[in-house]
Amino acid sequence: MGALRINYNYQADFTLNNMKKTEFNLNKSLERLASGYRINRAADDAAGLYIADQLKTYALSLEQGTRNAQDGVSVAQIAQGSLTEVYNILNDIKTKAIQASDSTLDSTARRQIQQDVNKLVDAISKIFSDTEFNGINLFNSASSTNFIIHYGGRKDQSLTLTLDVATVSKSESTGSAYTTVKIGSNVYSINLGGSISTNYSTAANLANTTVQTVDNLIKAIDNLNAKMGSYQIELEKIISNNETQRINTSEAESRIRNVDMAEEMSKFTKYQILMQSGTAMLAQANQVPQMVLQLIR
Repeated sequence: MGALRINYNYQADFTLNNMKKTEFNLNKSLERLASGYRINRAADDAAGLYIADQLKTYALSLEQGTRNAQDGVSVAQIAQGSLTEVYNILNDIKTKAIQASDSTLDSTARRQIQQDVNKLVDAISKIFSDTEFNGINLFNSASSTNFIIHYGGRKDQSLTLTLDVATVSKSESTGSAYTTVKIGSNVYSINLGGSISTNYSTAANLANTTVQTVDNLIKAIDNLNAKMGSYQIELEKIISNNETQRINTSEAESRIRNVDMAEEMSKFTKYQILMQSGTAMLAQANQVPQMVLQLIR
């Protein structure tokens, strides 16, 4: 047994020091359990906080990039929907062109067919001029409409979605009534040889030629539609990859930043027990100097 001292109680001081350490760890554990985070400040894990913050920033950037790409998909879908309607109208026009190419028709009947066709082409004109996304016209602009879709979480991760100009113009000069449809740089004239206002007697050959013109126009519309479909496929693949990256990046951040609740609860329980036992032992250590009183009785 060591010497008995009353001016310094080593056992009590040692026990108190350990209780302070246990209290610090208990408070840390309580903080982590309350917040759910292993890292609540840079002092908890400076390197871990840096890495976790970088991962979080990238995940948020990917999330916004995905939303941008989804807007691009919306543009492609709107364009495809309108082009599909134009395709359907062109099939009606071709049917009427074939009808007008029959030489059994007189000029009056052909004028009526031309009138129907003009109305159908007018519908195409309205589709081209009215199709838009967020107020931006997709087809009826001065030049090709370009949408730059920034799909990624870093700089220069973008693709350009280009829509060709598609317009319709009308002419009723020189006794004829016909329309022209422009897709990109190509112009297609639809003239069945019939005028609304004049007894136009052009032979059925003109209507017959228009059949091929409408076929070419249908191909141009289909090519543009297929182009939009290809953009959509590409963007959907990018969205799928973005989501995979975002999920894995968020998981990586979570492993670093978030606390394992089961493990931390085990530590918290340990520190609680140590605090309780430390308190009991401190009381015992404080009893040691009182043994000196036994010597002076």
